[in-house]
Amino acid sequence: MNNLLKLIFVLFLASLSPLFAKIQLAPIFSNNMILQRDVSIPLRGSASEEKMVTVQFDGDKYTAVVLQNRWIVELPAMPAGGNFEIHIQGAINTITLSNVTFGDIWLCAGQSNMDSAIETYKRKFPELYKGHPVTHHEQIRIFRAARLPIEQPQEFITREQRFDQGWYPIEPRTRTRLFSATGYFFGLYLAEAVDVPIGLIQSCRGGTPITAWMPPGTLEKNDAYTAIVEDYQQAVRNWPTNKIKYEQQVMQWEEKKASGAKVGWKPEPPLGSPSSNKRPYALHNGMIAPLYHLPIKGVLWYQGEGNARTRESCVQYETLLKDLVTHWRTNWGNETMPFLVVQLPGFGKFNEKINTNQNWPWIRESQKNIEDIVNCMTVCTIDSGMQKDIHPPYKENVGKRLAYAALNMVYEQSSMPQSPELSAHQFDGESTLITFKNVGSGLRTSNPLIEDMSYNDTEVLGFSVINANGKYQRAMGEIIAYNQVRVQHPGIRKPKSIRYGWENFPNVNLFGPENMPAFPFRTDQESAFTR
Repeated sequence: MNNLLKLIFVLFLASLSPLFAKIQLAPIFSNNMILQRDVSIPLRGSASEEKMVTVQFDGDKYTAVVLQNRWIVELPAMPAGGNFEIHIQGAINTITLSNVTFGDIWLCAGQSNMDSAIETYKRKFPELYKGHPVTHHEQIRIFRAARLPIEQPQEFITREQRFDQGWYPIEPRTRTRLFSATGYFFGLYLAEAVDVPIGLIQSCRGGTPITAWMPPGTLEKNDAYTAIVEDYQQAVRNWPTNKIKYEQQVMQWEEKKASGAKVGWKPEPPLGSPSSNKRPYALHNGMIAPLYHLPIKGVLWYQGEGNARTRESCVQYETLLKDLVTHWRTNWGNETMPFLVVQLPGFGKFNEKINTNQNWPWIRESQKNIEDIVNCMTVCTIDSGMQKDIHPPYKENVGKRLAYAALNMVYEQSSMPQSPELSAHQFDGESTLITFKNVGSGLRTSNPLIEDMSYNDTEVLGFSVINANGKYQRAMGEIIAYNQVRVQHPGIRKPKSIRYGWENFPNVNLFGPENMPAFPFRTDQESAFTR
């Protein structure tokens, strides 16, 4: 009897051997995919060690020896466009990819405001999306990565379960509605302006700090991040105790949900948990590292809310973001890869009395300073937030402005509208002359974000002045030239600082052409911790 069982087991293993020998593609490759134009493409996958892999593409044949169960074939650089088939053949099976084209791939990364889907906003704010039915768009293809926090960098990306076939074209009543609203609008506006297929990869996770997206070892290399590392190490030590509390929270949540009561999001594992989305490097390892093998055009980055809890974290965000950009570029093998950053919009209750302890202005400044690095640009969305909702629905503004930035910086269409920003200031007695750049045909005022207040149509709102004693007061401005605003501050000569939009939710109304809001700014260069 034992010999019979052994024979059956041997036959069972023999029947499985063809499965192990089958060639497979890395999950990023599929039907309908877009590959990056003008660069060679490392088509890769897995197979048994003793096999050869043959790839037929565009009339040519390429071969690769399988080493350590992996194979790779370099496809030649191709111009934009085309409709190709790719045949990958091994000893056991053949894979055929169809409807493959070449264009520009943009990675949509960050936290919940990048992650939030078209469907979510159409359901909650139908009036904003009436004119935006999702229709067929052959030039845009989408791919969504699974949310995967993990300990070590992964070789292959994991497809989001609802995007299990890999790449999809934009189609009505399909998975498109589950894709990033910001990414979707970016793709629409970009595709309208360039005759190039656009690929969008969504790799986001809500409620996450930037450290979760950084490559392993980044934090340990910089003494400025010692506190972050120590906090995480302490959280790991506390996990055995916190695990009990967390499991109780989950149990209570599940009981409440089962009772039919209204519940919020399921409790997130705390920082020290092995499954925490917030722990350093975890999301990079599962959602970014596997993409390094795929050439892309650039990155859209919409994140920062998870780092805006304290003044210190907001200021430190500048260094963290610059480190992230530098390391991602190095790992992609592209030291000048375009990086477009969304500056956080307004959020929080507006008060007539200026609150000097708010933090979001400082993280916006950190995000703007990414432009110190070549091929980085920040887009202003200060007018596209809500006082009571950290997930504002105005994602068309965000996607459109990202497209404008890409067209300006990457596609060299210098006529694209930009947000006005501070160029110079000159104190003049009890007023200050502010000069702006990137104003196009000229500055203008629009309806303020909060309209139930008294003001004159010609007044520029959102200014504040700091006097010699460090006290703040609101100030009014007036457009006096196509690129200049005069700010009046009676009783204050040579103020310590003029600030614009320097609140969590500022009531601003200064714009350039195409409703491009002026960037928040401050004229002083003093430390964030001096007041």
